[in-house]
Amino acid sequence: MKKILVLSVMLFVGAVFAGAYAEEMKGMDMGNKKKSKVLTVTGTLVDTSCYIEDGATGNDHDGMKACGTECLKGGSPAGLLVGKKLYTLAFPAPVFKDYVGQQIEITGKLYLGDQLIPSKAFVVKSGKKVEIKIAGKAMM
Repeated sequence: MKKILVLSVMLFVGAVFAGAYAEEMKGMDMGNKKKSKVLTVTGTLVDTSCYIEDGATGNDHDGMKACGTECLKGGSPAGLLVGKKLYTLAFPAPVFKDYVGQQIEITGKLYLGDQLIPSKAFVVKSGKKVEIKIAGKAMM
């Protein structure tokens, strides 16, 4: 009898939490393809952590050479700064480690207004675009 009572209480508590979680998630955009759009943007590749904390847009900052590269190697998210808008790249950051502070063109799917999943990427140097090999490097 005691086991049945304990089991009943556990099932009730589980149902309450599941209902609360479902209500919390209701209406959230969880990456539905209908809510995404494909776009191409060009901007400065940044380490989002240093950009948000210190406004750093280059690779060398805060007295540290290649700080941006080291941050991306360590897993800090890469971002693309286009004007004053920052897109966070939902992609393994080390792929972009060699391009911090450089002009980059990215084509990809945009989610939640500022989360960009790249499908193509180019570094722009002297008006020429050179492809950044990202195929097969996504975690998705």
